[in-house]
Amino acid sequence: MPVDGPFEAVPPRASRRAPRLLDWRSGGWLLAVSGVLCVATIFLWVQRSNAHPLAVGDGRDVSTYGFDLSPCLVPRAGLVAAGFPKDGIPALVRPEVFTVAEVATFSDELRRAHKGKYLLDGDLVIGVLAGGTPRAYPLRIVTWHEVVNDTLGGRPIAITYNPLCDSTVVFERQIEGETLEFGVSGLLYNSNVLMYDRRPDAAGESLWSQLQFRAIAGPAAARGAELRLLPAVVVRWQDWTARYPDTTVLAPDRSRLRVYENTYGGYFGSDRLRFPVEPLPPAGPRRLKAPILAVRTGARWHVFTLAELIRRRGASGEVRETLDGVDVRFACQTVPAAAVWAESVTGEPVQVVRCCWFAWYALHPPGAEWDLGDEAD
Repeated sequence: MPVDGPFEAVPPRASRRAPRLLDWRSGGWLLAVSGVLCVATIFLWVQRSNAHPLAVGDGRDVSTYGFDLSPCLVPRAGLVAAGFPKDGIPALVRPEVFTVAEVATFSDELRRAHKGKYLLDGDLVIGVLAGGTPRAYPLRIVTWHEVVNDTLGGRPIAITYNPLCDSTVVFERQIEGETLEFGVSGLLYNSNVLMYDRRPDAAGESLWSQLQFRAIAGPAAARGAELRLLPAVVVRWQDWTARYPDTTVLAPDRSRLRVYENTYGGYFGSDRLRFPVEPLPPAGPRRLKAPILAVRTGARWHVFTLAELIRRRGASGEVRETLDGVDVRFACQTVPAAAVWAESVTGEPVQVVRCCWFAWYALHPPGAEWDLGDEAD
């Protein structure tokens, strides 16, 4: 019997349809497209991660950089992070080079775009002669890479420059029978760059001190590995091309042209240091950041300040010194920047390191290995 009231015992006559599964017309196509896009996004992310690995090192804590610090041949407390990750400054590998004519062509392109010129006559370059082949590395370019892994005259070499120490060192990359590729570790010791040798297994990488010319931590340090220095000069572009008109020159990374416009001018305007340095030279007439040349012709290094060499230059613009039985000529220039070309009087290159006074003193504390070759400037 029917039940009186507002409710019925049976559903109303209108039938209830069973729910229909999602098909292509009712929105399934949207799910399919979303799935494809999701897979594509994951694929691109993986590819980009492989090409640009996540940064290693937080810019503050040395332990986050993952380097093996056993053994550590320098005081562990002296290692500091430089404020950027491992490879945060991109070292160059097998870089493009220009001929002198191509430098002029590229400069014309920049000038038409109102971006100046690539090289001016007075710009400083690191000049290297290897296997009879000359090449110049503009200082304002190397400043923003710090390490250039190159091959010159069939010889694997590394051109290194650290702007905090104004330090230039060129050395062979073939060490202990192995050709190494170096990167910028993101760590410093005594305000000087620590490089690392790149390896497939990061656990096998070692830290290398630019101004101590050796491995200071990791497997290479355990073996006592050292860097073999090559002769190099820091001179004006016009002087280098006058000597070597057939020279090639490092070409810029065109994606970083804006970066190359920056300078460390403010840093060198005072003696203030940005990172710890120990020991510092005793107070005296030399500025901490005074540029010096360390010259080696035998077992010892002989250190000269550029200011003193320039003060002593004669009418010829040269200073002559006999170092460990070798007659050395210092050709001095002052405009637009101080530059001294050191070589034997016979024209043979000699080992030369240019850097700040504080950096040489801290990384080579006074001892039997060097002497001060000039009076206070």
